Order: sequence, then C-alpha cells, then structure tokens
Amino acid sequence: MSGELKFYWELVKKRLPVMVVIFVLCAGVGVGLAMTMPPKYQASAALVVEGAALPDTLFTPTVQSESSKELQAIQLRLMTRANLIDIAAKHRVFRGEADMSPDDVVSAMRDATDFSLRSGRNAATVLRISFESGNPNVAAEVVNEFVTYVLRADAERRRGDSGQTLEFFQTRVENLGRRLSEQSAEIVAYKEANNDALPDSLQFRLNRQSQLQERMNLNARERTSLVEQRNRIVEAGSAAGIGAMQLTPQQQEINRLETEIRSKLAFHAPDSPTIKFLQERIRVLKEDELPGSSDGEENEATSMLNVQLAAIESEIRSIDKDTATMEAELETLRTAIERTPQVAIRLDELEREYENTQTQYNQAVRSRATAEQGVDVETSAKGERVVLVERASVPSGPTSPNRKLIAGGGVFVGSGLAAVFFVLTELINSAIRRPVDLVRGLGVQPLATIPYLEEPSVRRRRRMLKILFIVFVMISIPVGLWAIHTYYMPLDLLLEKVLERFGL
Repeated sequence: MSGELKFYWELVKKRLPVMVVIFVLCAGVGVGLAMTMPPKYQASAALVVEGAALPDTLFTPTVQSESSKELQAIQLRLMTRANLIDIAAKHRVFRGEADMSPDDVVSAMRDATDFSLRSGRNAATVLRISFESGNPNVAAEVVNEFVTYVLRADAERRRGDSGQTLEFFQTRVENLGRRLSEQSAEIVAYKEANNDALPDSLQFRLNRQSQLQERMNLNARERTSLVEQRNRIVEAGSAAGIGAMQLTPQQQEINRLETEIRSKLAFHAPDSPTIKFLQERIRVLKEDELPGSSDGEENEATSMLNVQLAAIESEIRSIDKDTATMEAELETLRTAIERTPQVAIRLDELEREYENTQTQYNQAVRSRATAEQGVDVETSAKGERVVLVERASVPSGPTSPNRKLIAGGGVFVGSGLAAVFFVLTELINSAIRRPVDLVRGLGVQPLATIPYLEEPSVRRRRRMLKILFIVFVMISIPVGLWAIHTYYMPLDLLLEKVLERFGL
C-alpha cells in the first residue's frame, strides 16, 4: 500500500508544475476579478396601492381597474427606449456614455433595473423598484425618478379616466336632451295635425255623433209633420173653394219625394245612401222651384192661406238647412272616428319612444352625477391610488460584487481543474511504469525490476527548472492580468464579453 502511495506521490510531484500553473491561473483570474471589479450600489423604493379613503357605500368609483395590471402597463411605458435614454442622460448614469450606442444604453439600463410586483387576493399590491449603479447617488436618483414617473402616471391615468367618464356622460346627457326635445316637438306637431282624431276625445266624438243622430231623427219627424200640415192646409183650402195657390210640378215632385222618404225611414237609417239620395233630389228641386201664379187677384182668404203655407215652407227650409249642417258634421265625425285607431297607434309609438328616451336620459343624468363625484374624489386624492411607502436613499455600502466569493470561486475552480488534469493524464497514459503494469500488459511475472537511475546533477537541474517555471508562472500571470485590465479592457467587461460570446 505504501508503494502505491509513493507512486502516486511521485506522479503528483511530476505533474505539479502544470497543476500549479492551472491553479494559479484560475485563482489569479478570480482574485484579479475580485480586486478589480468596480463596486455596485443598489437603491430601492417601495410603493403600495392604497384603497379609497371613502367607503364604497357612499360613492361608486368611476375608475375600476385591476391595480396590478395598471402597474404593469405603467412599467412598460416607463421602460420604453426613449424614456430610458432620457433618464440615463439626465442623471449621467454611465461613465463614457458618449461612446456608448443608444442600444447599449437601453440594454444597460434594463439590466440594472429590477421591478418586483407582488399582489394577492387578500394582500396589498406592492411594487418595489431597484436600480444598480457604480455611483450610490446615481442609483438613488434614478430610483426616485422612476418612482416620480409611476406616481405621476397613476394620478394622470385616474384623473384622465374619471374625466373621460364625465365627458362621455355629459355628451350623452346633451344628446338625449336634444332627442327628448325633438320627440316632444314631434308629438305636439302630430297632435296638432290630428287634433280631430285624438284618442283622448274619442268619447266626446261618439257622444256628439249620437246627439247629432238624435237631432236628425227629430228634425226628420218634425219636417214630416210640417209637410203633412202643409198638405192638409192645401187640401182644406181646395175643399172650401178657396183660391189657394196652385202647386207647381216641382212642388208636387217635392211632396212625392218627401212621402217616399217617410215610407223608407221605416226600413233605412237616416244617413243611408238611399235617404241621402232622395234628400239631395229634394234640395235640387227646391233650388229650381218657381213661385206659383194665379189667374186672378187673390182674395183675403187666399192671402192668409199663402201666409200659412209660406211660414211652413220657411220652417221646412230651416230644418233642411240644419239637417245638411248636421250631416256634414256627422261625416266629419265619422272620418275622425275611423282615423282614431291609427292615430292612437302612432301616438302610442311616439310616446313610448319618448318614455324610453326619458328613462335613458334620467339614467344618464344619474351616471353623470356619479362621474362628477368620481372626478372630485380623484382630484382630492380620496380614491384608490399608488402611494410611496419607502423612498430610495443613498446606499451606505456596495451590494456587489462579493469579492470573497469570487476569489474563493477562482481558487476552487483552479483546484478542481488541476485535479481533473491529473486524473485525465493518468487515465490516458498507457505506458509501463510499475511491475504491476508489466504483469497487466504482458501477462508474465518478472523476476526483478531495475528502476531508472538518474544522476544527482540532472536531478538538481530538473528541479531547478521546475522551480523557475513555477515562479515565472506565479509572477507572469498576475502581471499579465494587470496589463490586460489596465491597457486593454477591464477584466469585468472582458468576462462579460466572453460570457456573451458563449451565450451565458
């Protein structure tokens, strides 16, 4: 067992220079990065969505949106290209920014910024904004700039939403008010145009129609009585031998038609076409009627008879005139009554449209009042809003890099790579170096083995070369890293570019 350990120890001593080089190189890079990476300072601020100061039972908020989604929308607007470039230039976030392209500035700003949004059903919505910079003052200023933007954007959005809501309902109230006025004017004009056929006065027209019908019947009976009286007077005068005036053919035809009307009234209504036709013939005959004449001078009895007949004829003409007037009025009433259902249907449509518009108008007025209240609430900052809980302050110490971790990582990686190098070289080396290798390779057992004998001077020279190589490596690696960091590119930037090249 001791021989095995001695063998491997000799192997370790043999490969120690290369292992030392690997270890020193990795450890040197780690220590160099730990010593040369610039410090990073991180400042952060916390915002929270605060509920409305007034209870929901007293007012209805006009801005109703999920706070987390609105904050995400504000975050997207905040991280736009133009906004980040303006903030970087305003606060001089990067050294040598003049040599950076706009894309590099935007990418660096987004990498240095961190948004953490946390919300839940029964938890407050909290937004934490952080920014990392090599200057602690710049880090705090940029975070406070972000906070100012978020607060201003939230306030403007809420006032804008409430104002747009009020403007919408104000316009709606005005439009509905104009529509109400137009519909009201249309209803008034329709009523005036159809005043004789309105459904409200239908009962009056029906009653008036009944009254006129009764009066026409009464006039018809009275006229019949007057005609009969006139005929009796004429017959009585003729029987007494009084020289009454002779009836003309027109008067005889009128008497015949009147007698026919009396007989037909038993089977026809007074306003039937047959009765109206007979009455129209009587009217035409009366207009063409010429006064009768006598061959001689009328005596006193004849004069009295003629006076009575003239009075009766005057009453008959008066009744006929009154009947004609009533017939015209009845015709007007009949037409109006027939039009009443159509007028009622159209009027109901107009009034129903007016009532619907009135309902919409009342609802719009109530909504406008609610919107006005919402504007007052948002203007006075009594509604739901984003408030600042913790303002960003200048950090007292750097938050990165962790120099001990980086240096320790370099040492750990160097040790690991050196051990891997030793194991791999041993695995791929198939040379015979021990008797056991001879037995394994040839399958024979040697009687004796003679080791390689090295002269002392050669051994000393070889050791000296190893020591010089190790010293050279230990000196040249730090010097080389310092030269690269100073004259070519800082090691942290170089490491970032290498990682970017490999997609890490």
